[in-house]
Amino acid sequence: MDLVGSPAALRRWAVASLLGNMGIVVTGGLVRVTGSGLGCPTWPQCTPGSYVPHAAADVHAFIEFGNRMLTFVLVVIAIGTFLAAWRARDEAGRPRRLVRGLALAAALGIPAQAVIGGVSVLTGLNPWVVGLHLVPSVALIVLCVVLVHETWPVPPVAVRPLARRLVLAASAVGLLVMLLGVIVTGAGPNSGDGGAARNGLDLTSIARVHSLSVWLIVALTIALLVTTTGAGRRAVLVLFGVELVQGLIGYAQYFLALPAALVALHMLGTTLFAAALTNLWWLTRAASGDGDRHARSGERAAEES
Repeated sequence: MDLVGSPAALRRWAVASLLGNMGIVVTGGLVRVTGSGLGCPTWPQCTPGSYVPHAAADVHAFIEFGNRMLTFVLVVIAIGTFLAAWRARDEAGRPRRLVRGLALAAALGIPAQAVIGGVSVLTGLNPWVVGLHLVPSVALIVLCVVLVHETWPVPPVAVRPLARRLVLAASAVGLLVMLLGVIVTGAGPNSGDGGAARNGLDLTSIARVHSLSVWLIVALTIALLVTTTGAGRRAVLVLFGVELVQGLIGYAQYFLALPAALVALHMLGTTLFAAALTNLWWLTRAASGDGDRHARSGERAAEES
């Protein structure tokens, strides 16, 4: 099996990179809801003088250490993805510069994410630093979704100007939704450690603002259902489905006093929301009249694979 030299291999690496970067958000959420954020009380070591938990350490140390080890899995995937991207060529035999750039950016984002995670530990899980930790995670998901698109023979969809403006508006509001979600989490009880500080904001008030942003993006998504057709509408439907499930989980966790299991599911939903929104944004990037040209490029890529 060719691990890095074929279009199919590049697609596999791109998908693995996407799933890995989504997965570490979920495992990070599990660290938070189990109160294991300071299971390893220092960084980059787990405890002073040791990079691994001692045999007598409690379960929180092993949960946090396991999450840290996933970073190395992502590094291996990132290296494989970059090597495959470096060898990729377009139909004219030229290097695929966008694919290379995406793979390189995703690879560089992993150590950046790890450093922010380390700073969050060294600051005793400061809620603002912990919240900042999600920023590179979402950025990596965005990069990986675009990379999957660029390695898969799926042509962009030419949509009407109104629909494209709605997509851009939904993308901006979607970023706001995730930002407000981070702030809500920083005000809530799931700090990652029983002694960690919270951001001091009123949970009820900030949760209501977050809820309003969610309803705004739902309204924009419904408008997109009306203004798109074909593959564009299917992408909108995927986003709409994720929004509905994520919204139900959000309301349930709020009214049930933020149970750990629902908080973890909400983190998974955040990764799916980011991926679905990016998929719609990138899929509909073609201006009217460009769709056929991209479709022909996609067909050639499919033949090469």
